[in-house]
Amino acid sequence: MSDNTYYQQFDGIILSIRKYKENDRLIKIFTREYGKLMFFVRQGNKPNNKLRQISFPFLQAQFIGKINQDGLSFLNDYGNAQFPKRAMADIEANAYATHLCALVDASMEDREVDDHLFTLLQTALGRLEAGYDPVIISNIFEIQILPKFGISLQLQHCAICGQVNRPMDFSVSFSGLICDQHYYRDEHRMHWHPRAAYFIQLFQSIVLDKVKTIHMSKETKCMIREAIDSLYEEYVGIRLRSRSFISQLENLENPLDDKEENQYSNH
Repeated sequence: MSDNTYYQQFDGIILSIRKYKENDRLIKIFTREYGKLMFFVRQGNKPNNKLRQISFPFLQAQFIGKINQDGLSFLNDYGNAQFPKRAMADIEANAYATHLCALVDASMEDREVDDHLFTLLQTALGRLEAGYDPVIISNIFEIQILPKFGISLQLQHCAICGQVNRPMDFSVSFSGLICDQHYYRDEHRMHWHPRAAYFIQLFQSIVLDKVKTIHMSKETKCMIREAIDSLYEEYVGIRLRSRSFISQLENLENPLDDKEENQYSNH
């Protein structure tokens, strides 16, 4: 247990909340300064508890609390709270925000500090709140978080010859994309659609907060989804409940879906 008896101030994103005993709460927060921590909130379920009003997943704030090196930490106060209004009101935005937070939770140990991942999650949640397409924001996040699972893939050019402008497919044997000139080198390649390979190549390198508009057809989204699922099945080996719920949402037919291929821009 830490000898510190004072309170620290830190930036944090609430990943999840659960009831503890009858009146208390456990709040898991990804903090920029101290990594992922579980905080105990005594009487957190009581209506008059000031911390109850910020007990929402995906909420971002400057928190004040006691950080312990072992066991539970404790929240005392907060400021500059950013409430996830869209995620609280929209089932699709909520589902994707839940998935992003679940990926972060699964990818790191407690107290593991990762400023880059914190910023990535913060940006992705901000894009969801701003009304950007949650499917594509999630796809970009899923690709860019792969290194946190210990996975390093060559997705920027052909892993064999370095070509960048030819149709590509993914090869487990070569741990990356291979161009159509070398498909014969791997008869067990994943048979991605070239369009899916193109976007995944783009998603690995794009700076999320520079994206201005993202539009694509439902058909292309399905191709990308299948490709990303194949990567996670092959390399990550986890199936999050949040992903299963999103799959159910994706299978619902929306009569307003745009069937035409639209434009993509990050300018």
